[in-house]
Formats: sequence, C-alpha cells, structure tokens
Amino acid sequence: MVSPNPGLLAALLKTGRLNGLLRWKVILADDAVRAECSAANWSPLILDSRNVKTLEELIQISVAELAIATSANPTVSEWEKGLDLAFSGVQPTCLVWLGWQELVKHSKEDAAVAVAIFEDLLKSRDGVVLIVGHQGIFPNIDELALA
Repeated sequence: MVSPNPGLLAALLKTGRLNGLLRWKVILADDAVRAECSAANWSPLILDSRNVKTLEELIQISVAELAIATSANPTVSEWEKGLDLAFSGVQPTCLVWLGWQELVKHSKEDAAVAVAIFEDLLKSRDGVVLIVGHQGIFPNIDELALA
C-alpha cells in the first residue's frame, strides 16, 4: 500500500469513530500526520521505533521522541504515566507508530506489553494509536480496512 488520499486521516478522525489501537497498512509522512491531525482538531504524536528490538529500547526511544518526562532509566510504570500525560490534553490524541516491525520480530511478548499499555491508556479517553507501514503483521491488532 502507499500513502492514503490526502485528507483521509483528518476525515476519519473527525468522525469520532477512530479510537483504540489499529493497524493501518499505509505510509504516513510526519508533516501529513501533523497537518491532518490539526485539521481534525486532534493532537499528533509520532513514534518511529525503527531498529528497536526490546520494550526497554521502545521506552527509551519514545521518551525521547515524544518528550515524555521520566527518570534517566524509566520503568514501564513511569513510561505509562508519561504516556498518560502525553494523551491528557484537551484535544484527543493520535499517535502514529511506525518502525514497529523489529520489536514484533524479536519479542512478541514485549510488543504485547506495549499494546496492553496503549489499550489501557485509551480506555478512558478519546484517542487512537495507528500502527502504520505497508509491511509486517502485528499480532492481535485489528486492521483499518480503509485506504
């Protein structure tokens, strides 16, 4: 798959029915994510975890990329609290996660922990985590069929 039609992400977000954790087999450019989230009145977060193979590495990279305030060596609990703050704004949040394939390949268990944390985070608020990219399968994650 390739990039979705311009404006499609914004349109999906505006419907208010795009919530939870979804796998979307598309390529989304950072600038397009920011522009479309802004157009839909959503806050964008972009997480690129290419070459990450463990949960610890995912935590470290996401703390840096998402500007999450934690200790120097954050625990899973600290990471979860930091993500909670990142998602706690007035607007709903759309986190676009790319580069997840190595984590799934090397540790399905660590990937499952990350998924559980994202799912818990999204239970009590409007928001979405889009697991994007045209390659790979993320176990036990529903796919967004629109392209």
